[in-house]
Amino acid sequence: MTSIWVESIGRGIDQALDLLAGAVRDCADELWETAMWRVPVPEPDRQFLGPDWNPITDPAERRVLAQRWVERWAAPWSVAWHALESVDYDLNGEFGPWTPPPPFAGHPHWRDLTNLPAPWSRAELLAYADYCRQRAQTTLAGLTDEKAATPLPPAHRYRGQPHAWVITGLLGHTTEHAAQIRQFITWDGIARGM
Repeated sequence: MTSIWVESIGRGIDQALDLLAGAVRDCADELWETAMWRVPVPEPDRQFLGPDWNPITDPAERRVLAQRWVERWAAPWSVAWHALESVDYDLNGEFGPWTPPPPFAGHPHWRDLTNLPAPWSRAELLAYADYCRQRAQTTLAGLTDEKAATPLPPAHRYRGQPHAWVITGLLGHTTEHAAQIRQFITWDGIARGM
């Protein structure tokens, strides 16, 4: 039997994913690729990796990637992708092999944001939200107190923290990004007198 705490966390993740999916669904086409806030140009020493995981060294190509970084970092599709990838990855916790579902497999946000030929579609991101919802249900169904207290492995960015801390943090992180998108699209509607 699942504890009330695990059940509550599951409901919270489900609600956060609902908020994110709603904002993605409601985002107007003309705002999908628009930066929601000003993004500074990356420092000259910022490393960009190609699809082969090797650093991009050509100055002209680096300038193009830096411009794409500025254009894409704070766009609704990019922020939603980041939020969903975080849910997916943190539920796994580096306790085993992890890869997101197709078409996201092999395209980590931090590396491929600038390399993708086009933004992810609304349908792709909504499908990823559904995948994350199922992933949360599966992960939480097997979450015991002992597993929740297990420190994250050294490969995880939050290494050493209990897995439960990172899982509970997903609620705030996902809701934060859903609210950013919602505020952006709502403000646009107000500004246009809708």
